[in-house]
Amino acid sequence: MNTFRNLHPVTLLLYFSFVTVFSVFNFNPVYLCFSLLGAALYFASVKGVFVMLKSMAGYFIMLLAVAALNPLFSHNGATALFFINDNRVTLEAFCFGAALGLAIASALCWFSCIGEVFDSEKLLYLFGRASPKLAAVISLSLRLVPGIFKSFKEIHSAQSSFSSNQGRVRRFLSSFSAVITQSLENSIITADSMNARGFALKKRTRFSRFRFTAYDAGFSAFFVLLGTFICVGWFSFEFYPVISIGRLNALNIMSVVLFAVMSLTPFAYEVKEGVKWKISLSKI
Repeated sequence: MNTFRNLHPVTLLLYFSFVTVFSVFNFNPVYLCFSLLGAALYFASVKGVFVMLKSMAGYFIMLLAVAALNPLFSHNGATALFFINDNRVTLEAFCFGAALGLAIASALCWFSCIGEVFDSEKLLYLFGRASPKLAAVISLSLRLVPGIFKSFKEIHSAQSSFSSNQGRVRRFLSSFSAVITQSLENSIITADSMNARGFALKKRTRFSRFRFTAYDAGFSAFFVLLGTFICVGWFSFEFYPVISIGRLNALNIMSVVLFAVMSLTPFAYEVKEGVKWKISLSKI
């Protein structure tokens, strides 16, 4: 199921803007752990546990790589673990690399969730009036990469069946050439179709099936309030010269709890809708 995507595009944009900004521009591991947990649970509810675990394995490898490489380039920190060619490898640099890898992993996981929520229709609705060309570029870009991979698999599978005498490299290059040609032809057809329908006209009429209801307004207000209180109680996590959190107060703890609530909101929404659906089926 993916019922969270049924919210209004403005509400969805507001929510994902909050969580992605908090994940990208934040190196506090407390917030980042909740961010990655919320993104992983929502992605699992949409794509399945196996796909989520497969993606998380790649993110975990990247996290370890960033954590291991950062001490080799940054020698700041007071706690030296060992030396490599007279260069210190510090605990603080290793922890900062782990936090950086965690931030990248959580951001990538949220972007994967965004790809499951926003389609071309929502993007055109959000950005079509302000910048039709930008909306078209974003929409076509989101379709381009999955379309290329799908076409490549189909063409490569067909060529492997009928051209078994060719080598792997030759079949790969032939399939790649066919996919690029097909993509260029589709781009030309799409551009001609959009031009014929008056996409670039300034006074053209627009149709939208999205309606901003009181339900969407309530969710939007909820996300704005959460984001405001999270920012008010935000506390820093220092890595250099020594790792320190500082003195926590009730406002800081409230900020962490509210950020956990915000991160887990899509997953909780999916669980709620799933329970409602099962209850409805049981009454039939």
